Amino acid sequence: MLTVLYGVILAGERRILTGEHRGSGAIGNWILGTTSLHLLALVMRGVQVGACPVASQWDSLSLLAWCIAVLQILLVKFSGDRSTLIYSFSLVFLLQIGSASFTLRVSETPERIIDSLTSVHAFSALIGVAGVAIAGIHGALWMLLRNSIKNGRFGFLFKRLSSLEEIARLNRISTGIAATALTMTLLTSLFLNRTYSEFQQPDVVVTMILWGIFGCLTLFPRSTGSVIATRAWFSLLGFCGVIFIIGWIAMFGFHSQ
Repeated sequence: MLTVLYGVILAGERRILTGEHRGSGAIGNWILGTTSLHLLALVMRGVQVGACPVASQWDSLSLLAWCIAVLQILLVKFSGDRSTLIYSFSLVFLLQIGSASFTLRVSETPERIIDSLTSVHAFSALIGVAGVAIAGIHGALWMLLRNSIKNGRFGFLFKRLSSLEEIARLNRISTGIAATALTMTLLTSLFLNRTYSEFQQPDVVVTMILWGIFGCLTLFPRSTGSVIATRAWFSLLGFCGVIFIIGWIAMFGFHSQ
């Protein structure tokens, strides 16, 4: 049902994009209702498993989808610009499709119960990954819009997106969110009973690399041309890391399992 609701949201955003006006910063009741219903489903699942709902692939992908949706809504509320919402919600929709596909499988493996500290670790990790994903989307849109302006092609992106400065600001904010959440992930991992081999898992290594990259990006808050371009390129690189992590979760589950 959530997949269908997010599909309806995408259809509505597409109508806004193809219209004669840009969408305002107001978030409709349909979007708020869908994300609230999604949160309720995650809370009920969390109560069922007694921890953060990352006990299976469909749990993890659904929680990541909700994190991306909520962070994008907060960006829209903060900036008053919803011209990039459809792109983040497209990823949310794809994640929900992936999550729904795993619910069709029958798993005979018992789900592992995780403690409260691991729950905080898992939730902050997914918030960080969501922040990286949104930063990557805005970084890619900034580069595409800049290239279209430089080449004098004032087409769809130029007409439907905000200014380069606004997209760069959204990219900077999402970069800071990602760095903060991934820092929390790293700090909580220090108190977990982990073996050295667990820290060598590919998804853990990629997460630590993302923390290093986005931590460095937050040290340069100035919005000069070179800094904006560098942040956009590294955000796009971070998005590639997000795709890897999503693939890892789909194949093996969240690394806290």
